[in-house]
Amino acid sequence: MIPRVHIQAVKIPTIKVTSLAVIAFASIAHAAPSGVRDPFGILLKPVPDKTVVLTFDDGVASHATNVAPILKKAGFGGSFYIADFDSFNTRKDFYMTWAQIKSLVADGFDVGNHTKGHGGASIDPWLNMETEFSENHIPKPITLAWPVYAVYTHLYPALIDHQYTFGRAGGDRPYNPTVDHPLDVPSFSPGDVDAFIKDAQQASHGKMVVFTFHGVPEGEHMAVSLDPEKFAKMMKFLKDNQYNVISLRDVAKYVDVKRAGMFLPFPDRYPWGGMTQAGNLLYVTITKLPADRKVALPGITTRITNAWFADDAKKQPLKITVADNGIQTLDVPQSPHSTPAEDAAVVIAELKGGPVATLLDFVIPGAPEAVISGNDVRVTVPLATDLTKLAPVYHTGSPQVTGKPVSGSINDFSRPQSYVITAPDGTTRRYNVTVAKALGMAVVTNSGFEIFDTNGEYDNAKETNPSGTTWVFKKENGNGELGIRDLKKGGGAPPVPDGSRNCVFMRGTGNGVSQTITFDKGNYTVTLDAVKRSGYEKTAAAVRVTIDGTAVFTIDVPQITEKWASYTSPAFPVTPGPHNFAVTLGDGGGMDMVDNVRIHYQK
Repeated sequence: MIPRVHIQAVKIPTIKVTSLAVIAFASIAHAAPSGVRDPFGILLKPVPDKTVVLTFDDGVASHATNVAPILKKAGFGGSFYIADFDSFNTRKDFYMTWAQIKSLVADGFDVGNHTKGHGGASIDPWLNMETEFSENHIPKPITLAWPVYAVYTHLYPALIDHQYTFGRAGGDRPYNPTVDHPLDVPSFSPGDVDAFIKDAQQASHGKMVVFTFHGVPEGEHMAVSLDPEKFAKMMKFLKDNQYNVISLRDVAKYVDVKRAGMFLPFPDRYPWGGMTQAGNLLYVTITKLPADRKVALPGITTRITNAWFADDAKKQPLKITVADNGIQTLDVPQSPHSTPAEDAAVVIAELKGGPVATLLDFVIPGAPEAVISGNDVRVTVPLATDLTKLAPVYHTGSPQVTGKPVSGSINDFSRPQSYVITAPDGTTRRYNVTVAKALGMAVVTNSGFEIFDTNGEYDNAKETNPSGTTWVFKKENGNGELGIRDLKKGGGAPPVPDGSRNCVFMRGTGNGVSQTITFDKGNYTVTLDAVKRSGYEKTAAAVRVTIDGTAVFTIDVPQITEKWASYTSPAFPVTPGPHNFAVTLGDGGGMDMVDNVRIHYQK
């Protein structure tokens, strides 16, 4: 039996276009500025050196009283992002009134969306904030700022449908509009004048520098407060040195947003890059080619008939191989149209027909990952598991491919079961599923939170969790912040030592994540990685691990620093059967990030 390589199913968003002809490479009409690489015609006109974008988060009162007057006097643009969270509605000494926000609009500033609730993993918080804008006679926003810099790429199509053009993230690097997706614009968060000047000086050779500010000063979140005198010095530097200071909305003067969204899809979503779809064309953006030059396309089970480099007018075909489960792989040779290392290579693939009948994964929550070999699926579960009431979940790579029994339905696995997967053309594939018991097989499903950014199904507002992950997210009193963080995008924490990509972030006492796990009788330990978000609060919050609400392990505030560390609990006894396993925050005002939550059977 050959162990299966796990491939996570994804929902590939489709970007709506009126005509594929308008995006064909041959139709590029924009002239790139001298010395700037623009292989896909994204720039409408050259970006002047010394172009800086100013953004201000959270609707802080000092934006109206201190910031806006300075910007107006200097003739600068700026984007102000409003979020209805924490004390926005009760402490108007901390936050702007709607009348003050309306005055920003009247003065020509960009007023954008920062969500209702300060969590943007689903479309609802964005639309709910739009409703507040409308109720208070504020124009519909067309730019946004991702709360805590957490970019959810699965929302791109919905946000584009709602006329959003640019989204500001973090990352502490310049914005390169010919490389960076317009809904993932990186920014710097200045703390002192010297660092600000050093960052601003990187605005050259087609790159812009975007700055994120919070309160000048803050009221509720003092850790991100900026002294008004420092801010005035920063703006004086920009004015004295004749910087082109604009809002994020104004970037549209230089960037063809639709074209950028087509040729720069989902950068770094996978180890090699990302992809999106327009009609029957798949755009594969490769930012880091694997050593074997093979690019597997997770979730793409619709047959690819042809593939070629986007900048190859002759459309010379690339080799395509197909795995047993329908996943296709592109063999990518050295491009005859070689470009500098910072440029992404884009491959266009033609899709034909519907997706094939296949099973990409099969998960019984709380049990080790299933092994799929051909049409055989084998799962091992703890001895205490009731085989007659299991609800496995699976992904087929497409909502058009269905299965019976349906994913998530309860089934009796005291004997082998068959799952029939059906493609849109009526073809089927039958899988035989066998579940066996073994001592101490309890595991934390999705221990590293990696599946969230791939499937993008978690809904902050409705508190639903992705099928197959079994994590449930809960805000104790509806306050604080809770979500998934992509560590490759920075924003308060270094990468996890083991190289995993995503983690969960938590702020607010009692907030956290949980899942139901079936344990065998015995002793267990818990290991997890944790870090305090840097620059947000002076201290961390305590992290608590509980079984059915009873604490079995606590990491106290002094132990959690701005560097990742691994923590292991003492052994604790567990009775046989299902238990609620949770990781939550205890006392402390800071934001913590947690990753790689694992349990280990001792005896």
